[in-house]
Amino acid sequence: GTIRAQADVSKALKPALGNLQIPLAKLALLDQKFFADQSHSARVVVDRLSSLAASANFPNRALEGRIGEIVEGIISEYGVDTAVFDEALGKIDRLTAQLERAQSRNVERLIRTMEGQEKLATARREVDELFNAHLKPPAAPRLLLELMNKGWRDLLVLVHLKEGTESITWSEQADALEKLSQWLGDMQRGLNDAAAAARRGAEAEPVLDMIREQIAGAMPTHFGHDDILDALRTTLAGTGAVEVAPVTTGSASGEPDAASLRARVEDLPRLRRWVHRVEQLSTGAWLTYRDRQNNKKRMQLAWISPNRDRFIFVNDRGQRVADLSAIRLARQLSRGVQPPAPADSLSVVDKSMFSTIENVQKTLSFERNHDSLTRLINHETFLDQMRRALRHSQQKGSQHAVLYINIDQFNLVNDVYDRVTGDQVLLEFARLLAQLNGRKASSARIDGDEFAVLLLDRPMQLATRVAEKIRSDIETTSIDIEGENVSFTVSIGVTSILEHSSDVETLLGAAADAMRRAKQLGRNRVVQFQASDEKQTASEFQNRRKQTKENLEEALATDRFVLRAQPIVQSSVGSGDSTLHYELLLGLRNKDGTLDSPEEFIESAERYGFMLLVDRWVVREAFRWISMLMDEQKVVPNLAINLSGVSVVDNNFMDYLLEQISEFGVGTSRLCFEITETGTISNLVKAADFVRAFRNIGCKFSIDDFGTGLASHNYLRELPVDYVKIDGSFIQGLESNRQDYAMARSINDLAHFLGQKTIAESVENESTIKLLKEIGVDYLQGFGVGKPRLLTQVTQELPKLEQ
Repeated sequence: GTIRAQADVSKALKPALGNLQIPLAKLALLDQKFFADQSHSARVVVDRLSSLAASANFPNRALEGRIGEIVEGIISEYGVDTAVFDEALGKIDRLTAQLERAQSRNVERLIRTMEGQEKLATARREVDELFNAHLKPPAAPRLLLELMNKGWRDLLVLVHLKEGTESITWSEQADALEKLSQWLGDMQRGLNDAAAAARRGAEAEPVLDMIREQIAGAMPTHFGHDDILDALRTTLAGTGAVEVAPVTTGSASGEPDAASLRARVEDLPRLRRWVHRVEQLSTGAWLTYRDRQNNKKRMQLAWISPNRDRFIFVNDRGQRVADLSAIRLARQLSRGVQPPAPADSLSVVDKSMFSTIENVQKTLSFERNHDSLTRLINHETFLDQMRRALRHSQQKGSQHAVLYINIDQFNLVNDVYDRVTGDQVLLEFARLLAQLNGRKASSARIDGDEFAVLLLDRPMQLATRVAEKIRSDIETTSIDIEGENVSFTVSIGVTSILEHSSDVETLLGAAADAMRRAKQLGRNRVVQFQASDEKQTASEFQNRRKQTKENLEEALATDRFVLRAQPIVQSSVGSGDSTLHYELLLGLRNKDGTLDSPEEFIESAERYGFMLLVDRWVVREAFRWISMLMDEQKVVPNLAINLSGVSVVDNNFMDYLLEQISEFGVGTSRLCFEITETGTISNLVKAADFVRAFRNIGCKFSIDDFGTGLASHNYLRELPVDYVKIDGSFIQGLESNRQDYAMARSINDLAHFLGQKTIAESVENESTIKLLKEIGVDYLQGFGVGKPRLLTQVTQELPKLEQ
């Protein structure tokens, strides 16, 4: 079922491919190398068949029949001899080669078509420019405009395509246009005496005859130009008046020039990063996207217009699937269209194995983050989601809300029935609550019979309406308990999450206070939490924000912040990598010279939106140290530098980081940037782009605190990182908690499957080190391995470069 389970396999072939389960299962039992050996013929057959059976190759009855024959051959001939897979592989390779040739021919035809269209558009544009240079607004001679539309423009387009603008024919036609425009213009200005009219009439004869002959020769089916040419001859001889008609300018192609494109980009600052990515694309590049059924698809860039404002993409069959302007393509990139992720390059068998391990990790993560009875998220996970919502409010000025819900007189259920029945009621209530709260909302069980709902992008008024609907729906819904329909009511407290809100524990407490007020007022009602003075709270927030910025700037300017380096060591000796590794950590110097953790300072910087200042300082100080090591001809170790989620998605910080790398001349191969998982969870598209941009110039990346979020597996699938740091909470519980051990092992297996190295943080003792070696973790970090030390101390111990 490995191939059949793939979402992108043609539906018509899934049953036939599913029949391969039996021979593959037999093979796996007889040959243990099947799963481990990437080059095993049976594995290659599975991979190639899945590629052939991809839905992008269908409908194709002939291909469907050929694949069916290959599968039937394997099923009927397989015994204990794997030669049947070698024979099948030969047939598959020939079939694949045929498809590749067909795809190549399709792309070549498309390119020829697009190049032809581009030449035609260029010809029309340059012909229009030629006419516009002589027939200018607001009005021009009517006869010239009519002649242009009755065949002359088409003639010039043909001349442009066949002979070019350097040809004699093009020059003759351009000269004719110039002369006719000048003569008719002179007549409009009154320069129309008898001598001038006679001279014009004589000179016009060969010009008009030449135009007539060339239109007739190039386009024999064109009619209508003869009468216009005769009228021109009469007018130029002085026997007719020069009539004018309105003129409008415009390009036949309708394509914007480079200057107008750049102006449009400058008006769309959010797209600048993505327009730059568009400018970096070249033909042959693959991009992935989600179709309307949310299946992952891929497309290849086949053609780019000369002015780089039109991009044509094809599918695996070489058929056009997208025709996008530069701006539209930039928008698609900003919405998640991107180069293939690490997991996309896995073989089909590896994808199946990866999915199995991933499901184990998901299960363990679910158990850690959800309530065991109701399966809603638990108290701690809910607080984490509230923290993200609060950060969003602080960064974007958005408004969210929290509902705190308590089942009225729930203790009577346990008194009248029993605790088992009470648990059933809680479970049914949780299901009902999860169904009622809608999109952009998440429900949690806080404790006992108390629940909470986080509502995103809902100001107080809208949140209160949602709460009132939940209260009303629950009141009118009954639950069957031992044959009786029992109804319940709830009391709900509502509080807002605003830019100036305090910490999440206080916010949740405020919602709980409002819920208790609802109880006091008679239960079965919704009560809003009312702050004592909202304006004063907002004013105090702004004052604290201003003070935090001043304190932060003072600390940065007076060297209160210092960098320390903590070693990261290999878990096994003789692994072939002797490079020194350190993580740079921030310290805060007290007035007496002692060092403290800057945690409180950093929390304030995060809360009030100043982490960019901190990250810029850390980057510059780190690069200054590297530059000093190079000047002293010391060995430069691999350095891990922490970046906040705010910096990773900030366009200006990306530019700043590139400037600093250039200014200090640091070797990018020694740089590793650590991205905190929770900091980028709402900006995965930008985070992935940031990682790709700096990996392209040699930097490495790691995901910090991995495994603590609800969507950890998405990071491994989408971010092309080099290291995965297993969160310290799992490492600290490794010896005493089987679930933490299983979680650490599953993270390690997932990362290794994608070719990523793992780092265990918070390693404190030898027994933990032994377990981590047993799991197979690559690197260790923590006080049990090495404490953070000042850079001056580390500098003294670093060896000199070998001459």
